[in-house]
Amino acid sequence: MVWLGEGLFVALAVALALGGMLLVRRSVQLSVLEEHREVAGFIYAIIGVVYAVLLAFVVALLWQEQQEARVRVEQEANAIASLYRGAQAFPPAFQTELKGELRAYTEAVLRVEWPEMSVGQTSLETWGRYNRLWQTYLGFRPRNAYESFWYTQALTNLYTLGDARRLRLLSGRIHLPGLMWGVLWGGGVITIAFAYFFGVRNVRSQALMVAALSATIALILFLAMALDRSFTGAIQVGPEAFEQVLFILNNSASSTPP
Repeated sequence: MVWLGEGLFVALAVALALGGMLLVRRSVQLSVLEEHREVAGFIYAIIGVVYAVLLAFVVALLWQEQQEARVRVEQEANAIASLYRGAQAFPPAFQTELKGELRAYTEAVLRVEWPEMSVGQTSLETWGRYNRLWQTYLGFRPRNAYESFWYTQALTNLYTLGDARRLRLLSGRIHLPGLMWGVLWGGGVITIAFAYFFGVRNVRSQALMVAALSATIALILFLAMALDRSFTGAIQVGPEAFEQVLFILNNSASSTPP
């Protein structure tokens, strides 16, 4: 589906670019274009470099943001695994309750919250599970130094889980500003349109150059759009870290603890 969308996007961009080129060739005499070839080439080199740098900067920025979102997901999942492992230090009844709450929270993230994040929403049910987890820990009173140590470690991991969760949800709402998109689209149109005004006698040669240029710009713009939203775009952060943790939690009773 992503490949189909990418192909259609590139094909449309190339078709529009070639249509604009043919319109200019019919409207402006070749001799007029040839007169200004050297000046046009100098200006075009500057425009091309500036636009290429801008595109590279934006794509790198979006890729970095998505990788940070992936790290936040992994941190949250790792905190759940650490809490589950540390629960073994507590009395059996409290240990069972903790493990149940951790499993319920992980299932809520996967079953409810992740599908809602794909449409830019969050989950009240999962927030409720997270609050219930805090209430469970705050209701416990350590009986000795051993339990106090592991209780302190658990609260540290719980803070880590909460911070990673909030940052994960925030990552799903961060996207490139409209003004920046306007500059990218406008710069792409100018860069392609400027290639119309070179005095190339062979129309097919110019068409090939314009097609290659417009296809390249369209591919990079499509990549930027795919990376723009970490959890809703064509290229998005997946729930694999939570799926792995849930697998460990569900199989811990018959295997080595995580």
